[in-house]
Amino acid sequence: MVDRRLLFNMDWVLLGATVLLCIIGIATIHSATYTGHNAGLYVKQIYFVLIGLGALAVSLVADYRRLADRSPLLYLLALAALLAVFFFSPTIANVRRWFRVGPVLVQPSEFVKLAAALFVAKVFAEAKKDTLGVTDIALPGIAIGVLAALIAKQPDLGTAFCLVPLFLTVAFLAGLRFRTIIGLAVLSMILVTAAWQSPLIEDYQRTRVRIFLGLKDDPQGAGWQSRQSVIAVGSGGLTGRGFKEGTQSQLGYTPARHTDFIFSVLAEETGFVGVVVVLGLYLLVLWRGLETAHLARDRIGAFLVAGIMGSFIFQVIYNVAMVGGLVPVKGLPLPFMTYGGSSVLSSLLAIGLVLNVRMRRFAN
Repeated sequence: MVDRRLLFNMDWVLLGATVLLCIIGIATIHSATYTGHNAGLYVKQIYFVLIGLGALAVSLVADYRRLADRSPLLYLLALAALLAVFFFSPTIANVRRWFRVGPVLVQPSEFVKLAAALFVAKVFAEAKKDTLGVTDIALPGIAIGVLAALIAKQPDLGTAFCLVPLFLTVAFLAGLRFRTIIGLAVLSMILVTAAWQSPLIEDYQRTRVRIFLGLKDDPQGAGWQSRQSVIAVGSGGLTGRGFKEGTQSQLGYTPARHTDFIFSVLAEETGFVGVVVVLGLYLLVLWRGLETAHLARDRIGAFLVAGIMGSFIFQVIYNVAMVGGLVPVKGLPLPFMTYGGSSVLSSLLAIGLVLNVRMRRFAN
């Protein structure tokens, strides 16, 4: 059980903003799936959120430092899970990302982000150096790179990219030199260029990038998703068309409208006002998270929260930008709002770890 004295340090603002985003997500999923064969998915989402809140509560019991001490074991379990996907995962829509557990599909890569955050926080907290160079980040960088490569191979480039801001945020706070950051940026561009024709990049992913850059026009094919999403966002106007009144979602023009493109449904039905409210809630979550990192009693706590927030804000920014047609399309869920048990559960567990760090900032 959690010491009752620790509950006085609970960040109720962060928890409240998180729950409110989940509720908005459930309502938006209900609207997005109101017609068609997906009707009723919002009920499953309610169950996912309730299970996730239960897992969040459980995550508060153990001291985050004990979890960080076990991060090497968690890393190995994450690695084993990603490898097992290639042998035991069913093929769904030409990809292998999930394990089937009864009627539920579990996506290991979502939980790998949590293991990676604990692992990186532990490694850099023990470095105890004022500045870090390439040699200091090489081994943890390779360890995280292996996880990212396995996720990208599924293929799931969106989740794989989430590990990059997670790692760099913690490394920067740990003292990574600016010239090293510049060097890593140059190296990254070289690696991305080299990987363009590698098996890590699928043909459909190359097509999405070409369409975004204007090198290819396929409005009825690969470009349909992005085009319809932009139309939905633009048609929302100031106050939106109203709940269940969005033409793009109700008439089925926008594919994946209850998953990666859930934000387009919100924008069409609630307009600019609704978008500002939701983005304000995400900003509130980020602010409370950064404040928690600042107030943390040790380096492990600060680095853990920073890593989680680095991945979190990347997901939010990229998903919203993708929906608005500002970046290439990638399969990247919007935290708390996208339909899916693994995404919601991992996001709520991440918030649980942030709350864990804040609760124990005054503990002995």
